[in-house]
Amino acid sequence: MRSYLSLREPRTVISKKSIASRALLVLVIVSFLLLASVYAIRFVTIHRLEQQVAVLSEREQVALSEQAALRARLAMKDDPQAIEDVAREKLGLVKPGEQLIIFVKGD
Repeated sequence: MRSYLSLREPRTVISKKSIASRALLVLVIVSFLLLASVYAIRFVTIHRLEQQVAVLSEREQVALSEQAALRARLAMKDDPQAIEDVAREKLGLVKPGEQLIIFVKGD
């Protein structure tokens, strides 16, 4: 009969170098994963900000075109011809001696 000690598998001795190299490998992997996650978060943030810049640029162009139209209307406020056109078209006014003719579509 064999003794209990002889039936066990031989113990492997793990050296301090092996433990240190494994710890270093784990540290490198964890560092890489941390840097990758930071990069991914930054990438998503930059992409979102670029989309906001595009939307704001489009809004700026719309506002600039509206501003140009308003400036053009403002420049016409003292133009006698523009005032007459508005009075005739929107208010239905006529000059003395003129007659306003309104055409009605028949059935």
